[in-house]
Amino acid sequence: MKSLASRFYGLLLLWLLVCLQLLAQRTQYVVLVVVDGTRYTETFGDSTHANIPIIWNQLRPLGTIYTSFWNDGSTMTNSGHASILSGTREALKNNGTELPHSPSVFEYFRKETGASVKQCWVVLGKSKLQMLAFSTHKEYGSHYGASVKKSPSEYDNLIALENATSVLVNYHPKLTIVNVPAADSLAHDGFLDKYVGAIRQTDTVVASIWNVIQADSLLRDKTTMIVTNDHGRHTTDYTNHGDQCEGCRHLMLLIVGPDTPAGVIDPSMRKQVDIAPTVGRLLGFGTPYSVGTMLESAIIKNQR
Repeated sequence: MKSLASRFYGLLLLWLLVCLQLLAQRTQYVVLVVVDGTRYTETFGDSTHANIPIIWNQLRPLGTIYTSFWNDGSTMTNSGHASILSGTREALKNNGTELPHSPSVFEYFRKETGASVKQCWVVLGKSKLQMLAFSTHKEYGSHYGASVKKSPSEYDNLIALENATSVLVNYHPKLTIVNVPAADSLAHDGFLDKYVGAIRQTDTVVASIWNVIQADSLLRDKTTMIVTNDHGRHTTDYTNHGDQCEGCRHLMLLIVGPDTPAGVIDPSMRKQVDIAPTVGRLLGFGTPYSVGTMLESAIIKNQR
C-alpha cells in the first residue's frame, strides 16, 4: 500500500510540475510564416543580408535563429509545407490533389482541446496549398481541420499579407500558417532580378505580420512567430528545386516570441520535422505521430 501511495503521489507531483511549466509559458498563439522557395544563400547565408535587412536587423535580435536547419525529405512545395505542419516527412503530389497522410498540428490541437475550426487557419498564397487543411489519417481528418483563406491572386505577396492581416485581426486564431508565394513563382519563371526583388518584398511582409501581431491587444506579447521555408532552390540553378542538393535542403529558421530567448544563434543541425513538436510544446498539446524533436533552444530554460 505504501508503495502504491508513493507512486500515486509521485505521479501527482509530476503532473503538477508539468502544469506549472505550461502556466509559466506566455505563448497562446502561434503564426507560422513560410517563405516559399528561397535559398539560404539569398537569406541567412548571405553575410551582408542585403535581401532581408528587417528580418536580420530588427527581428533576429528578438529571437533565436538556426543556421543549420534542413529539409531532409521531399524538397517540393506541398510536401515541405505538410512536413512543417505534421512533423513527418511527407512526399506528396505537388499539384494539390493529394492530402497529407499524417495529422497536422491543426488536427492535434483541435482534437485535444476541442477548439473550433475558426481557431486554425491556412492563409494563402498558392491555391494548391488548401490541401493543408486536414489529412487522411483515420484518427483525425476533416473533422479536426483548419479554415482556409484563399487568395484571388495566388502568387502575390501583398495579397498574402492582406489575407494574413484579415485572419489575425478578425479571428485571433490560436494557430495559423501563412504561405508567402512570390519568390518561388518568379524564380521558376527565370527572372533573377524579380526573384531577388520578391525576397526583399518578403522581408517587408514578414515584418508587417509581426507588426500586426504587436499592434493587436489580444495577440501582442502572447504570440510566437516562426519564419522558415518549405524548400530552397538548386545550388547551381535558382530556377528550380526538388532534389537533395544543399541549395534545396538548407533552410532559414527564425523563432520570435515571449517564450523564446532573444539574440540566440543555434548552429546545431535541426530539421524541418522539428517544428511541429515545438509548436505542440508552445501551445500545450501532443504530436504523437511526429518523428521530429522539439527545438529546445526555442524555449527559455526556466519555462521548460
